[in-house]
Amino acid sequence: MTSGKKTGVKKEGRDAVPRLAALDVGSNTVHITVARIIKRLTEIERLADEADLVRLGADVSAMGSISAARMDWASATIRRQVALAHAHGASAILAVATAALRTAANGGELIERVRRETGVTIALVSGPQEAALTYWGATSGLKPIKGRRAVVDMGGGSLELALGSGRVIDWRVSLPLGSGAISRRHMLSDPPTASEEAAVERVVRETLFAQAPPLPVAQAIVCGGTASALAALAGRIAGNGPDRPHDAPPARTRYLTRAQLDAVLRLLAGLPAREVSQRYTLDEGRARLLPAGGSILLGVMDLLDVGMLRVRRRGVREGAMLTYARQGERWLDAAADGALATHTE
Repeated sequence: MTSGKKTGVKKEGRDAVPRLAALDVGSNTVHITVARIIKRLTEIERLADEADLVRLGADVSAMGSISAARMDWASATIRRQVALAHAHGASAILAVATAALRTAANGGELIERVRRETGVTIALVSGPQEAALTYWGATSGLKPIKGRRAVVDMGGGSLELALGSGRVIDWRVSLPLGSGAISRRHMLSDPPTASEEAAVERVVRETLFAQAPPLPVAQAIVCGGTASALAALAGRIAGNGPDRPHDAPPARTRYLTRAQLDAVLRLLAGLPAREVSQRYTLDEGRARLLPAGGSILLGVMDLLDVGMLRVRRRGVREGAMLTYARQGERWLDAAADGALATHTE
């Protein structure tokens, strides 16, 4: 969970602004963010950010455990990222593992190896904990609005959905709708066939519409690498020309509309992942996940009854750092409770 100081962040002068790092060992990526905690422990200033598409979930989906080769890859990536955090003066490294390690038969082996090699203890967080941390991270730095915000975290192995007002979480759920897991289970062709697309749509709708989130929501936010890649691809194929969806916001903002997702999915239905990767400068492994990811997000938009998703870089890592800054060693307890105590000076 942490490496370095064992207490929460205290108020400090500008010359000694608290620095933290958060490491997310996910089903698709291993990702670290290093940041200063500023504005009375409510905001971050990013110092470093590094991700590697290790795809632990691919092994877990195929055989229920992590292969020796991918274990080595993940371990080497984490060692490099921990060194990056130390180089930037992080006083604590908050490490979390999500869906892949929750289900891998040998997930504990990787956790122990990382602890032995780096001194960092990875916390195996639950789906509800992940949803809470992501909600607090994704909504940080935003102006207050009237009504609820919904935060969607589409990872490789699971999808977390949390609704709330301000820092208060009203409802949250974790579902087996990760872009990687759904792609590997239902989209074996490249590009996917019409029958595979229909199977994914059916699974997505059956899973999502068994839920009953409190509606309406005033704004819906999505985070995660696949969502960011979908937004980037939507911008590249739409541009500012005549084919740009009429309801798309200005290109300088990062949003996904239903029309944009439909356009992306039509493109992906006719191109193999390698061609998508080469034509639009995307990682090929990530490109393979986009058809499933787009279908999942269309289902989420239907569930929430929204026509647009705001895409944010912030998520579980930023939520971990801000929660630790306010709660200290109780940061994981706060995530489990879904309640963030008011910080006192």
